[in-house]
Amino acid sequence: MPQKQPKFAFVSKAHRPVKIDLEKHITKFLDSKRIEKRSPKTISAYAQVLEQFKKWYVERGSKEITTEVLREYIGYLTSEKVRWDDHPTSPTSGVGLSARTVNNVIRNMRIFFNYLVRERIITHSPMNAVNYQTEEKDTFEVFTDDEVKKLLSAPNLRVYTGRRDYCMMLVLIDGGLRIKELTNLRVSDVDFKLRQVTIRAEIAKTKTTRVVPLSQRTIKEIEKLIAYMDVDDDDYLWLTQFGERYYGDTFAKMLKLYAKRVGVVGPRVSPHTFRHYFAVKFLRGGGDPMALARILGHTSLNMTQVYVRYTGTDLREQHDKASPVTSLIDGGNERKRGRHLFR
Repeated sequence: MPQKQPKFAFVSKAHRPVKIDLEKHITKFLDSKRIEKRSPKTISAYAQVLEQFKKWYVERGSKEITTEVLREYIGYLTSEKVRWDDHPTSPTSGVGLSARTVNNVIRNMRIFFNYLVRERIITHSPMNAVNYQTEEKDTFEVFTDDEVKKLLSAPNLRVYTGRRDYCMMLVLIDGGLRIKELTNLRVSDVDFKLRQVTIRAEIAKTKTTRVVPLSQRTIKEIEKLIAYMDVDDDDYLWLTQFGERYYGDTFAKMLKLYAKRVGVVGPRVSPHTFRHYFAVKFLRGGGDPMALARILGHTSLNMTQVYVRYTGTDLREQHDKASPVTSLIDGGNERKRGRHLFR
């Protein structure tokens, strides 16, 4: 006989418990997000957060969900949750999730409970009084030029797979693409004449098409790569040696192997660290923050300001170059012709 799903009571704003089949409404919630055409990655994130909460809640043996219970769950995530225990292929080390990860959980659970309110399953969301945790200011490590050169030297360019990984690194360094955008590129997305790639709306995180310029060197390397394989315009740009699609998680693992091979042990070696590297180098080279935002696909300059703040250590050098006082008074022979009030 199939086991009945447990009923869970929610305390509404009026303190009236409402019994609800949590598993049933998680399923309905996820279905609603599919109808809204949310990305599979977003729906997977919702499902993971809610299933983990349901598992904890059932094991806890509570009969109703309140703000206090939810705060207890957040406390569990912060202090007791074993990292990666839900990923059997990842090493389990350490307990307690970061504030950023916990805030993602809070955000997704708020969306779920607000959905229940809109659907009139409950009258008030118990998540409303659960506050976000304070996160550390946006900081990140960036590759040094030497580390990037070492990583570029790691692939074997005499074989297709090595040249492919080399080209992918060049595109990340040259254009700062997100890994999903990079691995979803098709041959037709590359314009060899204009030296640019088109990030189609369906593969862009922001669901907005944008164009990313590339250097002549990167474009030539992509041309060499394509010459290795018999591909059509609608084929994926990055393939395995068997002609199948090459996925981002496999590429990320290869990056770690390359890092180990050449002794790069500094920043976290990942596709996204290349994105940071591109952004910082772009600004340090005199690039405009507005242009950087367009290239990276940022919807707001607030996101780009993270990189602007990071390059703040270069402000003195930039100021020395652009100082009006330096150019007016100390430049050329102006100082000799100027009036000296103090001797």
